[in-house]
Amino acid sequence: GIRRIWSRRGCMRCGGGIEEGKGIMAFCCGSVYVMLGGMIHTLVETMDKDKVQEDKMKKLKIAIVTTTFFPQVGGAEYQIKWFAEELAKRGHEVYLFTPYEAEEFIDIDDRGFPKNIALRKKNANVLSDAFRMFYVFTKRIREIKPDVVHAHFAFSSGFLAVITKLIHKAPVVITSHEDDILVIKEKGYRYGMGLKLHRRLLVNLSLKLCDANVVVSSPMKKYAIKSGSREKKLHVIPNMYVPPIAEIEDGFIEITKDKYAIPRNKKILLSVSRLHQQKGLKYLIESVKNIISYDENVHLVIVGVGEEEEMLKRIVKKLDLDNFVTFTGFVDDAEKHALIKGCDVFCMPSLNEAFGISLFDPMYYGKSIVSSNDEGIQEALGTAGLTVPKKDPISLSKAIIKILQDENLRENLSERGRDRYKLFMPDRAIGSYLKIYKELLRK
Repeated sequence: GIRRIWSRRGCMRCGGGIEEGKGIMAFCCGSVYVMLGGMIHTLVETMDKDKVQEDKMKKLKIAIVTTTFFPQVGGAEYQIKWFAEELAKRGHEVYLFTPYEAEEFIDIDDRGFPKNIALRKKNANVLSDAFRMFYVFTKRIREIKPDVVHAHFAFSSGFLAVITKLIHKAPVVITSHEDDILVIKEKGYRYGMGLKLHRRLLVNLSLKLCDANVVVSSPMKKYAIKSGSREKKLHVIPNMYVPPIAEIEDGFIEITKDKYAIPRNKKILLSVSRLHQQKGLKYLIESVKNIISYDENVHLVIVGVGEEEEMLKRIVKKLDLDNFVTFTGFVDDAEKHALIKGCDVFCMPSLNEAFGISLFDPMYYGKSIVSSNDEGIQEALGTAGLTVPKKDPISLSKAIIKILQDENLRENLSERGRDRYKLFMPDRAIGSYLKIYKELLRK
């Protein structure tokens, strides 16, 4: 603006000069007011645009599509549920596309959000299932006209989001929850979607075509880049935690223990997870054999379902631990919280985790925690628990015994846990995601 008003020859409006020592404020005519007026106009215009953008941010239409959801239970499923609900609480219109009908698992607000849309039909063959997903998604996405499409997992939901960009015309954000980008090929242990070539290629394509890629812990960045993402579009946003609303009474803890034949008079070691090789549960069971040689007043409770259940039960029988281990199978949310609140030590011996979201509930209840030293778990745990090497039942048993025998240590870990979970309340994560949405919409 200044160049248009003044040149070395003087004022471009009337040809007059600038008085010595007076600078620009001594223009011989009203040019300065023209300049200042233009600057103010530009500033007001920018502020108006920002206000319009902020107003739009308050009323975003967000389409969330996920590869997995309830009734399958795990950390990712809770994360996606909380994410959709927290966005809706902040006034956004949230449309949650899930594999199957899942409205019963979602807390819907007075406006009817998040709205659940099922993409698949049970017992359908692969071809008709894929066609139905594409048809339902594109049909509903045309009606919704979302501002942002947010996929959880690069495949299959991320792939669906990016190949339909010409239809929905919205920026695509993909949040990776580990098994879509991490591939492990070890003797006796293979993990990840990328084990199959066609999925690895589709994950790569999805990450290349999306507008932003979020990982839930810093260690995951290297796996995302290796899988096809780029540094400039990568963001690290740790998982959030939403504490339980209902208070768990002591009486309900006893009722729950009785229901699953869990002894009341023993120290309870607890694991809550899918019964999958990734969770390292066989090492936890083996550690119990060592623990009871020091203290027989101990009982392990394994909560969850999965493909390894029968194999784990065979290990229990082989080690003659039938009287020291209980498998509950599936438990509802209230029972899960009752068992966590009623346990003495929470155990998480996983071989790998994206973040370790399952640790937040025991932190909330002030429980002592023993986990493997996986880097994703340590980002969540911090110093609020003891960590041991993976696949090491001896170290696991020693850490558990140390906690059971040291009351001061238990109190110290309890205090740290109660402080730690508060760092992951929803406001921080939701604010980070909304910032990404805002940047993408401005572009």
